[in-house]
Amino acid sequence: MDYIIHYDVAALLITIILIIQYYSNRRISLGVSKVFVMMLMLATASNILDLVTIYTIENSQKVPLIVNYAVNMLYLFGFNCMPMVCYVYVREAIRPAEKWSRLEYVAAFGPVVVDALLIFTTVFTHGVFYFDSNLVYKHGSLMALLYVSAFYYMLASLLQTITHRDKLTRSQRIVVTFFTVGTIISIACQLLISGLLIVQFAISLALLLVYLSLENPEEFTDAQIGLFNRMAFVETMNYYLRNEKDFEIMGIQIGGIGYLRNVIGLTDINGLMKMIADFLESISGKKRKVFYVEQNRFMILSEGKDVNWDVFRKVIQRRFARPFNFENTDFSLDLALALLPNSEHKKISDAEDIVRMMECSLQEAEEAGSDMTVIAGEQLLEKGRREGEILHILREAVRFQRFDVYYQPIYSVQKKRYCSAEALIRLRDDRMGFISPEEFVPIAERHGLIIEIGTFVFREVCRFMAEKYLWERGIEYIDVNLSVVQCMQENLHQQLLSIMDEFHLPYHCINLEITETAAVLSSENLRNNMTKLMEKGVNFSLDDYGTGFSNTASIVEYPFHTIKLDKSMLWSATDSEKAMCALEHMIAMIKSMHMELICEGVETQSQATMLEHMGCDYFQGYYFSKPVPADTFLDLLARDRTYALLEE
Repeated sequence: MDYIIHYDVAALLITIILIIQYYSNRRISLGVSKVFVMMLMLATASNILDLVTIYTIENSQKVPLIVNYAVNMLYLFGFNCMPMVCYVYVREAIRPAEKWSRLEYVAAFGPVVVDALLIFTTVFTHGVFYFDSNLVYKHGSLMALLYVSAFYYMLASLLQTITHRDKLTRSQRIVVTFFTVGTIISIACQLLISGLLIVQFAISLALLLVYLSLENPEEFTDAQIGLFNRMAFVETMNYYLRNEKDFEIMGIQIGGIGYLRNVIGLTDINGLMKMIADFLESISGKKRKVFYVEQNRFMILSEGKDVNWDVFRKVIQRRFARPFNFENTDFSLDLALALLPNSEHKKISDAEDIVRMMECSLQEAEEAGSDMTVIAGEQLLEKGRREGEILHILREAVRFQRFDVYYQPIYSVQKKRYCSAEALIRLRDDRMGFISPEEFVPIAERHGLIIEIGTFVFREVCRFMAEKYLWERGIEYIDVNLSVVQCMQENLHQQLLSIMDEFHLPYHCINLEITETAAVLSSENLRNNMTKLMEKGVNFSLDDYGTGFSNTASIVEYPFHTIKLDKSMLWSATDSEKAMCALEHMIAMIKSMHMELICEGVETQSQATMLEHMGCDYFQGYYFSKPVPADTFLDLLARDRTYALLEE
């Protein structure tokens, strides 16, 4: 028989190139990846054996009979193992986190065991193949069973793909379908056309597609930093958890990256992170894997238990005690460390829970300071799960605009009525109930949702102000809070002006509130935005003055129209003579600088009277009204207006 070997040669070249490409890239060792490597090696080996068997069969007079039987049996066994390994790969790709049942083991390995028995006994039974008296290669009566087995595996793979198609992307479904259907068609063609060796070529093409779509190492690597990425970390965790492996994780969070990017203007932030990544890899060695999971967060995985992290931690802390020199500039970076011991992840079955636990632990460590390493545990896991739930609710709320905007009126001492109000965002979920802004706003900031939320609030305020003609109801302007991230945007003024123009709203109807933190972190961009907006008539307030490290620098450097005293200043003055003295001097200082003053947290008549005597211009607090929905706010304005008319 004349064999057409061109396709076999091409297939061999493809698989060899794939092996070289696969091993030349950074890769993670997972269950599905190990099966893919097995597929590559098996395809290459059976491809070589296919070419060898062609030579031995065509030269059966020269090759010893036992050698002919041996190479043909090895080829057929390898050839029939390939569909089985394909089936295992598809199953691992679709359901990587699920353990195999006993029935699945039988379904996966039973037919190939039968194939092996048939193949390796054929030297005695001549059931699969044999050499006749003239040493001519012949198929036995049981050869068809080997093809039935191959078809079984391919059809089972296709059925798995169809049944669990929701767990694969569209491109992945196409690839897996091509893999199975293409192999089935090629086997059928090889059966019908004698001498056409096309199955190995079809398998090599299928492996190439699988590599590009499912196994491409680039998907698991951060291109700029060169480390394994978040996807690689999650996949590795799922693999370790499913196989009940012992492991420990050290999380590393770098502080100040946002400041460097947005304030200093360090555009090549990846270059600095690459320097940090190289340092972490250099001290990790071969026993630990380093993952770059976020813009400023690394995870270091160590297999085993009771790992000694003390020396490792001290090396990191000593390095971060010194500045990193990048582009001839020294950068001092804050460091937060968290540790997940082997004993703490035994109750966890989901990789995402590990990610949440580490995120919360690193946040705790950041708040505690760089000298403390937070130990991740069940309490932090619960916190992480809650944050995950809130994050999901936030994303849904952003997508479907499910936030509410409440308004807290601000009372004018001079005009004896409400003349403005502060817009405050509220979030309520059917299952979790009311979620405080103090809880969900930081989560939104960490996960990049705060700009969309801020835009929603601003648009809603402009719509409400314009549609209800609030200036005719005595409301001169509405205070809208700007987040730190919003203040860092270069084109903030363009965005806000375009929204006000959309509703034909006079610019003076909006007053923007900025915290001192936002002023410090976004100084250049903020100054530019303030200038452009104030030229149009928009005013600015400095919010929460009197908290943290408040000083006069922000008041002096920025053109604020109004200063808002934080409620803690007022409440402290009620109980402390020193705090009362500080409050009096602070109000006197602000008034002497010809700025208007609002005091938050006014809850009693005596507090209002005291502040009025000190020269405070506006009051905001529960004594006048708590934050209320828009409709209630309109009713409150109507009652206030009626009362003012009666007073006149």
